[in-house]
Amino acid sequence: MWQRKGKLWYFFVPYCLSTCSNCLKGQNNYLKQFLAHETSYLAHLLNLEMAPTLSSCSLCSQQDPMFRCLDCYGQHLLCKDCLIKSHVQHPFHRPQQWKEGSFEKVSLCDLGYVFNLGHSGSGPPCPENDNLFGDRLMTMVHFNGVFEHCVRFCRCKGASSDHEQLFVHRLFPSTFDRPETAFTFDLLDCYEIDAVECKTSAQSFFHKLRRFTNNAFPDDVPVGLAICFISLNIKLTLINKEPISGTY
Repeated sequence: MWQRKGKLWYFFVPYCLSTCSNCLKGQNNYLKQFLAHETSYLAHLLNLEMAPTLSSCSLCSQQDPMFRCLDCYGQHLLCKDCLIKSHVQHPFHRPQQWKEGSFEKVSLCDLGYVFNLGHSGSGPPCPENDNLFGDRLMTMVHFNGVFEHCVRFCRCKGASSDHEQLFVHRLFPSTFDRPETAFTFDLLDCYEIDAVECKTSAQSFFHKLRRFTNNAFPDDVPVGLAICFISLNIKLTLINKEPISGTY
């Protein structure tokens, strides 16, 4: 019996060593291939941050293109008007503007974007609401960061309350009386998966969101940790009938 096991080990150990050697060899070969392209890759990265070379907008072909969006596919340079029009249904994208020799983050809200909670989502405004600048400034949290938007609610006769309008647009309000903060359903679903699979606490998840928003100064992000806790827990309670415990 022991002789048979010894023969098995005799063949098994060299096989394992050979497999490990091939894996390490493959990794080393890949690194060597990458080093051969390191200079060209670095040049491409630097070119992506160069000044805009187009003299006109990629969409209207008229105005100077000073804006780009890293969340949109492709290297499109847009003017201010085209940027807002193309992001009517994408309020949680993060555009950048060419300023003083570099691309800098800019808010859609600062550019004049209004988040319309009309009859068909963030699109045509409610005909009964003529407030061009929205009803109030709200903080909205998505899985890629924290945003501020000027929100225009529906004011038609028989319209739902503000917190219900947010909810039917997949935005979970932080309060029910004049909400000023809301969390997207995608964010809450992302946290639920992180909590189950990665054992991520709500505090760590919240800190990650702040880093996504402002990695240099995360403490400047305008969202309270307590509000984040309560909203995450209520949403999980609605879905699972009980909150996920032990993740705080």
